[in-house]
Amino acid sequence: MTFVFWVWRPGVSVCVLLLLYVCDGAEGVIRRHCDCYEEDMYVQKDIGGFIQCSLKPGLGPYAECTEISDLRSGLEEVFPDVRSLCILHSSSSLPADAFSHIPLLEHLYVDGSHLAKVTSGAFAGLSKLRFLHILVSSSWGGVNVTLEPGVFQGLSSLEELTLAGMSLALAPPALLDPLVGVRRLRVDRAGVRDLGELFCLLSPGMENLETLELPGSMVSSIQNGGCSGSNPWPTVVLSRIRILDLSGNPVRRVEPKSLAVFQNLSSLSLSMVDVWLGQLWGSGMGRVNKLYLSSYTSRQFSPSLSDLCTLVVKHGVESLDLHLILITSFTAEDMKRCGPGLRQLSVTSENLSGMDLGFWIGTGQIQGLVMVLTKLTNASFCSAGGGRVWNLTSLILHDNHLTEITTDQFSCMPLLERLDLSRNHISSLAHRALQGMPFLRVLNLTHNKISLLGKDDFEGLPALEVLLLEGNKISGGIADGVFRRQHRLQDLSLGEIDTSQLYLNMLFLGFPPKLQHLLIDTGKGTYLTMGHVPAPEVPMVLELRGKAIQAIDCHNNMFPMVRELKVGVAALFGCNSFIFLAPYFLNLQSFEFSSNPDKVATPYTTINQLRKLKRLKLTNVNLSNQKDRSVTFRNLRQLRSLVLINCRLNFLTRIFFSPSFSFSLLYLSLSPSLSFSNFLPPSPFPSLPFPPSDNSRKTQVVLLQRQQCIWHYQRLNFLSTMERLCQTEDDFLSYVSTTAAVCTLLCLALGYRFLRWPCVVLFFRLRGWVERRVGKRWWRRKRRMGGQWEELIEVEEGEEKEEEEVRYDAFVSFSSRDEAWVLGEMAPMLEEEGEPRLRLCLHHRDFEVGKGIVDNIAENIYCSRRTVCVLTRRYLRSDWCGLEMRVATHRLLSEHSHRLILIFLEHISPFELSAFHRLAKLARTRTYLDWPQDEDERVTFWERLRRNIAERDTDELHDPPEAS
Repeated sequence: MTFVFWVWRPGVSVCVLLLLYVCDGAEGVIRRHCDCYEEDMYVQKDIGGFIQCSLKPGLGPYAECTEISDLRSGLEEVFPDVRSLCILHSSSSLPADAFSHIPLLEHLYVDGSHLAKVTSGAFAGLSKLRFLHILVSSSWGGVNVTLEPGVFQGLSSLEELTLAGMSLALAPPALLDPLVGVRRLRVDRAGVRDLGELFCLLSPGMENLETLELPGSMVSSIQNGGCSGSNPWPTVVLSRIRILDLSGNPVRRVEPKSLAVFQNLSSLSLSMVDVWLGQLWGSGMGRVNKLYLSSYTSRQFSPSLSDLCTLVVKHGVESLDLHLILITSFTAEDMKRCGPGLRQLSVTSENLSGMDLGFWIGTGQIQGLVMVLTKLTNASFCSAGGGRVWNLTSLILHDNHLTEITTDQFSCMPLLERLDLSRNHISSLAHRALQGMPFLRVLNLTHNKISLLGKDDFEGLPALEVLLLEGNKISGGIADGVFRRQHRLQDLSLGEIDTSQLYLNMLFLGFPPKLQHLLIDTGKGTYLTMGHVPAPEVPMVLELRGKAIQAIDCHNNMFPMVRELKVGVAALFGCNSFIFLAPYFLNLQSFEFSSNPDKVATPYTTINQLRKLKRLKLTNVNLSNQKDRSVTFRNLRQLRSLVLINCRLNFLTRIFFSPSFSFSLLYLSLSPSLSFSNFLPPSPFPSLPFPPSDNSRKTQVVLLQRQQCIWHYQRLNFLSTMERLCQTEDDFLSYVSTTAAVCTLLCLALGYRFLRWPCVVLFFRLRGWVERRVGKRWWRRKRRMGGQWEELIEVEEGEEKEEEEVRYDAFVSFSSRDEAWVLGEMAPMLEEEGEPRLRLCLHHRDFEVGKGIVDNIAENIYCSRRTVCVLTRRYLRSDWCGLEMRVATHRLLSEHSHRLILIFLEHISPFELSAFHRLAKLARTRTYLDWPQDEDERVTFWERLRRNIAERDTDELHDPPEAS
């Protein structure tokens, strides 16, 4: 079903055609709760995201369902071959067999704020399920949810299980027994006090468990207790765990030997409150490669650096991450106690006032340093190190208070590969500030205050691959050739540039051959000009933002290598004045364009030249002022995703798309408030199958069901409004009756204009055929005689009766204006003179009075052995003569014994006769008679005419002998 709605917006009234199909032949699909889509990179960018569900790659098709109150009915919209499903529901329970109609499901995310019960068999039929996430509440205490025995029965393939926001105090003892294949278990916000309560839930059969995450569960103590009934912990299972996450728990006490079961952890995360690190020394745990320690609340955990280093050495820690831990002293002497084994150090703290920037010389083996939110005002590590060389490869200093980068500031780090200085207050780069880092591959300077880029700022970075400068208001200018040495550059983001003019080719004085991503933000007052550049060697993604973007050369060498183009302009995106630039990106596969619909008047219809386009997103584009907007999407036959946001389209119909158009996603976003006053069904949408593997699927139309509408002063969503409109029976019946009446009148008018005479002829042919068949059949008549039935059988009429049916030798078809010749010449000559005397049928004399003219014509032609047509120009213009000609022609075709004789009373040229197809064909294929002007030849004319009318056909002269 398709609908047209009148949409009232403030100050303007427009008609919006929205495409909604709910019948079997539907092509576009709008679902109430669920969006289903394939694993398509072009579709996934524009669909989903309403639920915080992390979909795993390679597990498509996907489905996302929201606002479900009844799981059984709501999930009926999900296709049976979906492999990843995310649900946001308000149901109080998960019923049995709720997902059994989706047997291929491998990833399931269930978010239910009102969930109180999970029924046994809720996940029955999901033998292939690998990832299960059940979220109940975001509260820290956990909600009591009844988990019936056998909830996880049959999930032998499950690899990851997450239970968030539910208390497991009432969980049955063998709850996790069926999960023998689980590798990762996360119990979040369970609301337990003792860690042992969570350990006791583990089944002895879970020998594949490698990751155990128990964050935010209110665990305050770690004890070496057993389970109920004096049963010990499942030590075999716990000993195989490699990743243990206890972050977000207010741990106050760690008993001796309580962690002795963990002897070879690769990662341990622990949050504590006023715990002496000596408790961890005595916990009995073995080697830990990565240790994450955090304070549960600010300033409640402040160990000394020397104690931390003792912990590092005792447990062989290689990576130490300290989060919100108050450390009063951070010196080289303290770091010496950490020994040579520490490789990675991460510190996130609000105050490191006692930090000595030369601390690193105490342990020169550190390769990665992260210092975030430390209020660092300078990064003089090299000068504080006294000229020593540091083998650091990664330095992360974002979200600090750095204001400048001084000369040779990082010269002591020759092996540095990654430098992150984002979200600081850096306003300038001193001369040779970035020297001495020949292996630096990633440099992040985003969201600083850099206002000037000098010619030599990046001179000493020959290996640079990623350079991020986005978020800097560069108003002081950019030197020509500032990136001329970066031949290995693959990713460059630049902006916000606040200059009068920027030439793209002057940034490189060439072009990086390996560049894959380029982002340039020229702000609101800069004109970006793309001059001639060499063609890159690899396909690239190009993002351009600004007031105006233009190209000097429309056929730039870079354009064919661009596969993904994102453009946001306020005034112009073109070349040679106002030619739209997008069509010159010939190999474009993804195109996003946003503009100012009130200021830009660009011919967007040339988008149809991008024949390789698979994804198109138009935002704030005025398509209503285009001369022929229906051709905008006409040739985009490979399009997979079409997104239209505030494009001022007042209708969208079949003519917008080619017949072979096939895409998976149609994303429409309208204004927040719509008012529906009337609806009419227009022509349907084109066939858009989705996906090819299942013909029952069609194009997915998303977001429209969430559109807010105003109808009868009530604010409803789109589908609720449709239900109200469809339930208005009076309006619907009025519409149906009106449409039926209009269609009937239209068909009658067209039929009368083009099919009137063929139908009349066909009717009389059928009626004559029926009468002849019935008249020749045997018939029976019964009468009662002496109490018995006597059956009389009458046979088919013989030759004598058949002769009586043929009442005339010839039916004469002529115009009333030629009546004088017919009555004065033809009739006397054939009926009164010569032998044999003929019987002619003349309409003024022989038609039965009171009978319809059409009936008289058909009956007398079929009662005549021949039909004679007296042809003149007046005959050709007569409708009744045309009808007589048609009836005679149809009889000629059906009965080979009938003969049609043409007499041309005056000369008619072939050109005049060509408009009358039947006569022209007969004149070309059959012999006809011309009325001679010479009186001597008329004797021969009458003899030929009499002979052709009077002679009997071959089949009449040679009848088969009667049966004896």
